[in-house]
Amino acid sequence: MMVTAKTLNSLLRRESWARERLSRHAGKSVRLALGHVNLNVAIRSDGLVQASDATIVPDVILAVPVSNWAQLPAALRSGDPSRIAALMRIQGDAGLAQVVSDLARDLRWDVEEQLSDVVGDAAAVRILGTGKTLLAGMRDAARRLSGNMAEYLSHESGMLLDRSSYDIWAGDIRSALQRLDRLERLSGSAPAARTGGS
Repeated sequence: MMVTAKTLNSLLRRESWARERLSRHAGKSVRLALGHVNLNVAIRSDGLVQASDATIVPDVILAVPVSNWAQLPAALRSGDPSRIAALMRIQGDAGLAQVVSDLARDLRWDVEEQLSDVVGDAAAVRILGTGKTLLAGMRDAARRLSGNMAEYLSHESGMLLDRSSYDIWAGDIRSALQRLDRLERLSGSAPAARTGGS
């Protein structure tokens, strides 16, 4: 818990506007909840935070519900604060909830700076570069796999139709239904109800 409070404080130290807004709520507490993992912090008079007792009922709860976890990585990768904030649920003291919401939307976490505090500047740059390369490689592999799987299912196994084959099939069905309707009209019998089509 102290590491996370320390991480929040390192963000807040870079943003005087954020500390100033939080300092107005000194003595109040906030719970950050990610599923069943909680961080409880109390706001200090200098606008920084400190870990607080989990048994204290917080003034504000900021939660990312489990139902939104699947969307969280894409929102974080996008770097769009409004997408990230949209995944969160905030409840409690209205004034503090607004401040917490604004901070969740506007504070930028500089991963490289945080990592450099632990491993040094050069190592942080190398680690992040390696991570970005690895992530790009994983995305490329996933894209190729999905393309290969679609090609196999549609062309080789015949389990799926590609778009042009589907269009031909749907046209054949429409044509057959039109011919059947003409035959029924010529024979004088009432057309039977049919289901299906394209």
